Amino acid sequence: MEVEIVNQPYFEKFIRTMCLTLMHSLWQGLIVAILAGAILLFTKKAKPVLRYNLLVVLLVGFMSAACFTFTILMQQEDRPMSVPGLSISNFSTVKLTDSTQVAGSVNTNLVDVIREFCVEHSRLIVACWFLMFAFKSFQAVAGFLYLKKIKSHNIHEPVKNWKTRFACLAEKLRVNRQIRLMESGNVMVPMVIGFFKPIVMVPLGMLANLPASQVEAILLHELAHIRRKDYFVNLIQIFCENVFFFNPALLWISSLIREEREHCCDDLAIEVLQSKTSFVQALVSFQEYNLATSSVTIAFSKKRNHLLDRIKRIINNNNKPLDAMEKLFVTISLVSAAVLSAAVSHVNPEMGKAIVSHKQKQQIVAQAPLKIVLPETITDTLPKKGKQSEISIHSANVYTATEGVSTYNVHMDGKAYDIVQKNGSIIDLNIDGKQIPESEIASHQAEIDKIIQVVKVEHEKAEVERGKADERRKEAEVYRNEADKMRKEAEVHRNEADKMRGEADKRRAEADEMRKSAEAHRVIADKHREEAEQMRKGAEKERQAYEKMQNDLINDLKEAGIITGTTNLSYRLTQDELVVNGQKVSAALHQKIKARYIQDRAVEMVYNYKGRTGYTTTGFIYTK
Repeated sequence: MEVEIVNQPYFEKFIRTMCLTLMHSLWQGLIVAILAGAILLFTKKAKPVLRYNLLVVLLVGFMSAACFTFTILMQQEDRPMSVPGLSISNFSTVKLTDSTQVAGSVNTNLVDVIREFCVEHSRLIVACWFLMFAFKSFQAVAGFLYLKKIKSHNIHEPVKNWKTRFACLAEKLRVNRQIRLMESGNVMVPMVIGFFKPIVMVPLGMLANLPASQVEAILLHELAHIRRKDYFVNLIQIFCENVFFFNPALLWISSLIREEREHCCDDLAIEVLQSKTSFVQALVSFQEYNLATSSVTIAFSKKRNHLLDRIKRIINNNNKPLDAMEKLFVTISLVSAAVLSAAVSHVNPEMGKAIVSHKQKQQIVAQAPLKIVLPETITDTLPKKGKQSEISIHSANVYTATEGVSTYNVHMDGKAYDIVQKNGSIIDLNIDGKQIPESEIASHQAEIDKIIQVVKVEHEKAEVERGKADERRKEAEVYRNEADKMRKEAEVHRNEADKMRGEADKRRAEADEMRKSAEAHRVIADKHREEAEQMRKGAEKERQAYEKMQNDLINDLKEAGIITGTTNLSYRLTQDELVVNGQKVSAALHQKIKARYIQDRAVEMVYNYKGRTGYTTTGFIYTK
């Protein structure tokens, strides 16, 4: 039952169409790669969102072209393998009837050879493709299941302060959706999980170990992904990469889309922060934090070189140009597309409108009871299959001499004819080795005339085909010259690639210098962080001292019988007076408390006094 299903005509047609669609996607990818290179070349100063949108349009256009190709190929009807225009000069095998119907010949070129190979081996090709597609799809499903797992395992709610700040950041970025912020011990980089109910996952400890301003920059970047609905586009990319895993052009364009997506989110985060410096510091700090906490080199951008490119783009306001390898890839795509176009345009429209496989050619030969080769002297007798209603010549040798004399050696219907003709008249006839007397030649005239007429017609056709072959040779020479020219151009591009490689090495050296400078800045930042921590500890110590002093003063007022509790309590203590709940206390009590708590003239202590509580000296106030 399984064999019958596999051998069904529709299934066979589906497999062939699938194989040809995959084959066509390669040259379609060349065109898309050339367009992508042009986009990157002419949008060096454009905003990343423009480059991103154009690249996404290219990706969608490529997928649409592949679907259109599949639809057109499926709608084409299977044609019988009769090939009009088939000539002697190619197969040298024809079948002659009374109406002189001749099957044509096929002029195959490299494109036809590739297509024929794909058609003949379509089952094997599609089977290999399906195995790899299934493996890639399995990887994708495993990735989604892993993301689903980490949403519920080893996750922790952040402190309330960060929940509030995260909500404020989402509001600033105009993200009007319910989004959760969670810390996870299973992730090494911040990420967004989910489309309908998105969750922003950050590595456990990142919120506490990085400065708040830098954490906000990172969270803004992730919120930008949610605002732009990048999760949906990323799913489309994964599907395209799984289907066309063999197509380098599509994989390159997909990687460009991911890079430009990060740039778009960077710009949105910077727009809210209104500070490029803060965002760059966040990128560098997270890189350093992640390297310090993991042995795997994975950063905010997943690639260290890409992180450097992001920083350079933000600082210089200049998009990343094509690197040496990308320029070489675009150049190869351009040359390949030109060569392929020349090869396709070279096909003679009169020479074969269908491609005949090797097995189908054998079928045509087996059905043809005539072998004729003109004007060379070659004999090849094929067995006669059944009784023929038309003239069936198995072999014919023609010798054309001077003075209008022609000799024909013909094998037909099991008989051997030796005919000598001069100026259109038969002067000698031999059938099966028997000499026919001149008086009996007239009785065979009709039969001989028909044989000679057919042979002459095919001889003329062979001469015409020989002329066409000469023309095709001349065309091939023109294309050979063009190929030499393109080879020279490719050599020039190779030299340019070498030059660009040198420039890339120079930029790498500059990047190393920038990395060293960033390291120096990091050391300075660590020093400032330590100083700030010392200042914070000092401030905390002074605050605790003031709170103790404040509690002691309130206890003194209770012991003096001025107050009974702290409800609605307010007081103001200066060098001149002590006012408690709006009433000025006695001078003796004022002197006693003043001597204990303040010695400087420029100092005052207040508690709920006109909305203030604190300890003021030389213009500074320390509050609880």
